[in-house]
Amino acid sequence: MPKFADNSRLRTKETQMSAAAWSQPDHDGLETYVPDPHPVLGGKVNVLLRVPRTTDVTSAWVRDINDGEPELILVTVDRQDTRDAWLRAELPFVNPVVSYRFLLDGGPHGYQWLNGTGLHSRDVADAADFRLSTDALPPAWATGTMYQIFPDRFAKSMDRPAPPWALPAAWDDPVIGEGPDTPRQFYGGDLDGIGAHLDHIASLGVGTLYLTPFFPAESNHRYNASTFGQVDPLLGGDAAMARLANAVRARGMRLMGDLTTNHGGNTHEWFQAALADANSPEAKFFFTEHPHKYDAW
Repeated sequence: MPKFADNSRLRTKETQMSAAAWSQPDHDGLETYVPDPHPVLGGKVNVLLRVPRTTDVTSAWVRDINDGEPELILVTVDRQDTRDAWLRAELPFVNPVVSYRFLLDGGPHGYQWLNGTGLHSRDVADAADFRLSTDALPPAWATGTMYQIFPDRFAKSMDRPAPPWALPAAWDDPVIGEGPDTPRQFYGGDLDGIGAHLDHIASLGVGTLYLTPFFPAESNHRYNASTFGQVDPLLGGDAAMARLANAVRARGMRLMGDLTTNHGGNTHEWFQAALADANSPEAKFFFTEHPHKYDAW
């Protein structure tokens, strides 16, 4: 294995300024580094590692996990240019999900690990390893640009009275970042406010508009929904959602909502039914010991 380091220090000022982003070994899940990011179970997949020639890395391995057992695969030089050496390793795909990271020889401590959180001059756990999966491919539209909106904070079309649970805020008031008032701070953004800005959103190349929960709830984030059967009237209700959906589709985009049926608020109709009747079907959704112990956070 040839040494990748190049001790030349003859650089222009422009090169020095741009070198910071390229000065360390690098890998991620994009096709630049994983030419076939959708492997087949029982097959093999190539992964690439970029090593700048200015580093003191002398050799490298991929550490992967197959059937629960770690193994080291020596990388080989795929190609080189004046700046980088590109190294390649072939991973066998024995399991539906394969995790891996890179072991680099050299550096101030003699070795380094490269995983999803960067370079480490110490031993690291498997939790942040890179991962590849044989799961079915998502639809093409889901791999495009999504634009996520928190409705209360994006834009509003009109002023509405704040509900009893809320702490009213003027549109330019600072956000309360933490504490008990964080979910109570109410700016009053709504769905028609979003609709008024769709031309701008579409101009960004957005393919899918993604809304955080829009159900009635006693919070600005609306994850503690009281029902999944209607749109919060504070956002304009069902009619405003229909207007927004039609306007989004007219621009060739899609509309997606955050549907949180695995939890709701203590005002949710299911929880209220469970609270009222220990023998109800809903009681099994929440209670471990009726009426005092139920799953919550």
